[in-house]
Amino acid sequence: MSSDIKLTQSRVTEEALSGRLPLRSSERVYNGYGSFLWTCTAFSAATWAFLIGGFLPYVGDVRVGVLGYLAGMLIGMAVVVLASGLPSFKYGVEPIDAAKASFGPYGIVLPLFGLLATCVGWTYVVVALTARGAANVLQTVEQSDVATAEPVVIGLALFTMFAVWLVASKGPWLFERISNYIAPGHILVTVVMFAILLYHYGAGLWTLQVPVDQRLASTPGQGFALAVEFGISNSLTWWPIMGGLTRLVKRRSHIVGPSVVGVGVLGAAFISMVAAFAALSAGTPDPTIWMIKLAGPALGSLIMTFVLAANIATMVIMLYLAGVSIQQIKPLTRVRWDILIALMLLPGVYVAFRTEWTLSIVMSWLSYNGVMFVGITGVTFVDYFILRKETLAPAHLFSRDPSSKYWFWGGVNWVAVIISVLSVALYLYLYNPVTTAMHPLAHTLGAGIPTVVVSGIAYYLIMRMFVIPSGKGGYKQAGSATTSPEVIPTL
Repeated sequence: MSSDIKLTQSRVTEEALSGRLPLRSSERVYNGYGSFLWTCTAFSAATWAFLIGGFLPYVGDVRVGVLGYLAGMLIGMAVVVLASGLPSFKYGVEPIDAAKASFGPYGIVLPLFGLLATCVGWTYVVVALTARGAANVLQTVEQSDVATAEPVVIGLALFTMFAVWLVASKGPWLFERISNYIAPGHILVTVVMFAILLYHYGAGLWTLQVPVDQRLASTPGQGFALAVEFGISNSLTWWPIMGGLTRLVKRRSHIVGPSVVGVGVLGAAFISMVAAFAALSAGTPDPTIWMIKLAGPALGSLIMTFVLAANIATMVIMLYLAGVSIQQIKPLTRVRWDILIALMLLPGVYVAFRTEWTLSIVMSWLSYNGVMFVGITGVTFVDYFILRKETLAPAHLFSRDPSSKYWFWGGVNWVAVIISVLSVALYLYLYNPVTTAMHPLAHTLGAGIPTVVVSGIAYYLIMRMFVIPSGKGGYKQAGSATTSPEVIPTL
């Protein structure tokens, strides 16, 4: 009998981890500070961290760019962890379910679209990056151009997707363990590249700069503002990711530190700093070129192979988060987990045959995806911390009934939706992440944080003046809402 109970508990835990059921403390994957730190680091330290580093020198003084990017990542991640990470951690729910308290059960279509665009879209981009990077490594090893033939790239892309499916279909347990090796490996590789740079250039490394006519900013102040904004816009893309990860963490004290340090410092700023100087030294932002150029064909190819293989963990995490959230679409709740992952990867077959198109077109579009979450971050932060005082009714997050506390108007909180949409327009008015055009106000105040603040204040005032007095949204009972031990894990 006891074995049957254990088997049933195991199946329930498996269903919760690969579905939307609230997770209890005993069902969570991350038991320690270090394990969550390494997952955050591994996810943030994908190939895009090296590509971002190649961009930083163009803000002006590369040292200013690195410091500004670090500052932006720290500021943005702190806000995102509070807005998305803490509600999901406390109630063991994924971020789209938590967002129903502010958007309504049907209004969450907006953040759900942003989450899927971010996780699935970037998965395809990393597939393309990995395939073309691996082809370059093969070309170096074979000392020929044969490896760059398109059939080889296609084969590598298809193999990458199969490897991602194989790991992702096992749920979060496997990528938690893999990250414990990949993240330290990323840091070691970056330290090795930094040592090589210092060996070649010595103190002269700090004097490397792009030509003045190629700089995006004319003054150090403008360059710093641009780098800060770049860090903030990058960190805002973590709104749909942070909640999905903190849902798997056991202790509140293990959230903020690993998130901010792992994502902002180790995974983003440190790696991007080394990549910035490496790109300057090699004359190209492409890591598949400068890694091999700096470290030599043998060591460079070995390092690049590890970096590309490590992308598997990043893609697995993104697909896991997308797979959980996409079950908001009711018919997909009945699809087996491994098949669901395969269905999300299926459009990637087209990407495998069009990797160059993916990198040139899709990456430009995805540069805007951080903008999607500017207003959403402001709305969810104010709603959870100020209006609801960190108290939700978990059962009502899973209800699509008009009697639900979070029904608002036909299942949609139009205040949250409209403010989130208008915030995108405001952000783009202040700063365009593709053209890097900045309004004069953004040179001083930035664009991301002011837009988050404005959207949060607008949401607070409208909700206080009109929505809460009307009795919609369950705010009048928020302070006295009870929490069920069957739903909320013991912390």
